[in-house]
Amino acid sequence: MAPELAAAYVIGWIPSASVTGLHLWIHRKKVKAPAYRQLQNNLQKVGLYWRESRSDVEPFNEGAEEQNLKAYEKNILLMGTFFLFLSWGGFLFNLIVLISVHSLAISRKERALFESPLTTQDLPPEEVQKILKEIP
Repeated sequence: MAPELAAAYVIGWIPSASVTGLHLWIHRKKVKAPAYRQLQNNLQKVGLYWRESRSDVEPFNEGAEEQNLKAYEKNILLMGTFFLFLSWGGFLFNLIVLISVHSLAISRKERALFESPLTTQDLPPEEVQKILKEIP
């Protein structure tokens, strides 16, 4: 019975690691999307950037966006490693986190920003400021 349990435990690593990989892929796809890049370009015109890990707009510093994205991905990998050792239980927890982060737990501010003209048009700084004031 012990070999079967060990095999089931090890086999559980595959779906758990797959969900972590899916989480990373979805995140990278999001940050490379034209809408995300356009948002960052518009926000940089007024000295701001979208911080993915906090789902908020913050003051822009050179290299801050790249550093934030690396830290976000590092957190995904650390979480995925922890869930990997939980095998099937980790798979379920990881799946819940994935679904929450990418569909259920999106803030109103993030939804409003990504549905605004900031993601579709190259705007002048005055228009960017106006839009940011309207978003809660």
